[in-house]
Amino acid sequence: MLIMMQMIDHERSMAWYRFFTWITWPAVFFIAGYSVNIDQKLIQLIKQSILRYLVPYFLISILLIGSSKVIQMFGLSSLFIQPFPAIRVGVKAMLYGNGWPGTTIIWPFETGIGLSWGLLALFWGTIIIALVIKIKPLFLQIVLVALMTYGGFYVSSKMQLPWSFTSGVVVQPFMLLGYYFKDENKAWQPARATVLAGVIISWVMAHNGSYDLTVALINHWIIGTFAAMIILEAVLSIVWYIHKKLPHFSDWLIKLGKYWYVDFAVVGYITMILPIKHYLNNLVAIEWLDFVIACLVVLFIIIIIKWILTKGIGYWEKKEID
Repeated sequence: MLIMMQMIDHERSMAWYRFFTWITWPAVFFIAGYSVNIDQKLIQLIKQSILRYLVPYFLISILLIGSSKVIQMFGLSSLFIQPFPAIRVGVKAMLYGNGWPGTTIIWPFETGIGLSWGLLALFWGTIIIALVIKIKPLFLQIVLVALMTYGGFYVSSKMQLPWSFTSGVVVQPFMLLGYYFKDENKAWQPARATVLAGVIISWVMAHNGSYDLTVALINHWIIGTFAAMIILEAVLSIVWYIHKKLPHFSDWLIKLGKYWYVDFAVVGYITMILPIKHYLNNLVAIEWLDFVIACLVVLFIIIIIKWILTKGIGYWEKKEID
């Protein structure tokens, strides 16, 4: 869904782009909440979150800045996208963590770090939800999450805080749902009947604007958050059905989704450097076919890069053990 969201032509298919933002972002942060291990000590959780989110973020950001300079030096702008006009601009975007141009508490940003901002939001969201879960009982957790969500959306209407912090705050409802989804006593069971409702609601919300977590902004935050929860349940219903009825396909998806934060980083890099849709537009005249091929190409690149990374890391780990 994240790949499809990035490969859609915003200008030609704005409604579809908005539709995918409504179904993708709640799911991404639901998964992050599901993966939180509260049995760890807080310092262990922070270390794990740094390795999982911050390390890929800074590596990809530095690679983006370096690639931008190479493109500028060798005049490759006809083949690649140059995300930053200068190194200092890229460093500023990286350190602040804004996804796209926006008004921040320091000064207006003329550019951003792209999709990689999500890794920062995932880092902050994970730390915040770990602190929330330590507060008992569940009722207080829900009240606290509701207050933070309101506060996050209110602040985002005034300014964009650094390091995607606001986005990490407003997604707390999905992260809390994700965390408790592991607990059979507290989790709800997704119903297939909600799929139609989720599709209708997400399509209606898409015509009122996107679920723009880059600057933590949606229309009518209460209605928007509840709508996103229904949409999330619709997505979970589909996943539940696939897992029960198509176990082999489900196993393949699970393997494909392993180290998903690496996928996130790779997609962030590809979408900022490679104009894949532009390449394909010159070869394929059919828009929907262009979209499908672009998604498959990006997915293939992700699989190859992740395979190389995991094999390389596995080799050095084995060498260290030996």
